[in-house]
Amino acid sequence: MKNFNIIALSILALAVIGLYVLHFSSKSECVESVDDANTKDSLAILPEDSLMTVKKDTAYPIAYVNVGKLQESLQKYDFYKRWNEKLLQKEAKSTKELKSAQQKLATELEVFQQKYQSGGFLTKESFEQEQNRLYSKNQELQELQLRLEQDFANEQLKLTKQLMDTIDTFFKSYNQDRKYKMIINSADLLYADEALDITSDVLSQLNDRYSKKK
Repeated sequence: MKNFNIIALSILALAVIGLYVLHFSSKSECVESVDDANTKDSLAILPEDSLMTVKKDTAYPIAYVNVGKLQESLQKYDFYKRWNEKLLQKEAKSTKELKSAQQKLATELEVFQQKYQSGGFLTKESFEQEQNRLYSKNQELQELQLRLEQDFANEQLKLTKQLMDTIDTFFKSYNQDRKYKMIINSADLLYADEALDITSDVLSQLNDRYSKKK
């Protein structure tokens, strides 16, 4: 009887354990099925191109201008041609004016020396007077040279500023349709995909803009 009770209790315990395992196994399966259903529902709510949308939203469209190439190709830009031509004309005019003044002073110095050697100065006062006049002329020549250099530098600065203002204004207009977040100077880049290079397009658009404005 005692052995029978032990056996019966053991069987009962095994049965309870079996029910316990079955209960929680079925519960776990239900939870997994609910989670799967929720996951499917969540995915079903998202649009099919949601990943692409995220990529597009997080994209940061940029472009760069190869300034070295731009400088080499600036002769294609009409405004730069006219800008450079005007500076060359200014430089040539200043050089001609300065050279003319130098030659005039050199001639007067030669005449002064010949007159001195031939005893043309009757008094010491007349000699010193002419000497001081030529000294003043030399000072004026140096001042003329400085003034012409400063005028040329100012003209260069003014035209450079005009050029930069034109380019700054251009890029604001240029980017209205293209919607770049950033356009950078390639000189500061360590690496960039060549597909981001807009130098040729920039030169083309600059020329078109200048032609219409002119």
